[in-house]
Amino acid sequence: MIPYLEQLNQWEEKFATASDVLFKIQSAKKAIVSLKLQQLPKNNLPLLSFSEKEIFSNFALMPLDDDLAMFRQEIIQTFGIWHIPNQRWLVDLHHFINGRSVLEIMAGNALISAGLRQLQDEVTSTDNFDWRGQDILTPKPWTHVEQEDALESVKRRSFDVLILSWAPDTQNIDWQILTTLRNQGFSGDFIVIGEQNGVTNSPEFWQNAILSQPEILNQNHKPFDTIKDAVWLVK
Repeated sequence: MIPYLEQLNQWEEKFATASDVLFKIQSAKKAIVSLKLQQLPKNNLPLLSFSEKEIFSNFALMPLDDDLAMFRQEIIQTFGIWHIPNQRWLVDLHHFINGRSVLEIMAGNALISAGLRQLQDEVTSTDNFDWRGQDILTPKPWTHVEQEDALESVKRRSFDVLILSWAPDTQNIDWQILTTLRNQGFSGDFIVIGEQNGVTNSPEFWQNAILSQPEILNQNHKPFDTIKDAVWLVK
């Protein structure tokens, strides 16, 4: 099986004169190269898929569309990453935090925490690593992550901003966390990154969460595939 990056290189050669197609290929390629270096892409990825109209006008795009649709699975299996922040978005988040203390729970390989720490934010990052051995065998955090259950972290730690990205849709720990925050009278900001009523988070969470979608946290965060995730403030 041809390595994914090599596949993109081959597509890059084939569509070297098609600037709009080449932009998608090169954006995916640059993101993977950055992740190999434990660096975030500078910009948000474009939508990597092609419309039916584009494919019907050029059937050579069909196999490329299939390969680009595998981009997210590639980053999950290779890097243990479900969601890719970018540098512009991290700066937006940094300004939104505005010097407040941050707790990132279920942090995974902690790309967000790593980026915020580089911007000198005060961040505590926790994860129980119960996803170890699933899509990727060994977690490789980009920064220090304390091994701790998410709900325990929320109950015992002090923070002004709570970040939860791409929580699984197979358990309702997110709803338990939101209930705990409400019971504690939490007055800070709870930031959730996910697809409403989609592949992330529990049905209980989406049914009961009071949601807003701040422009500052979404202007540099756009979906790059069929999963329409967004950045939410949750009460």
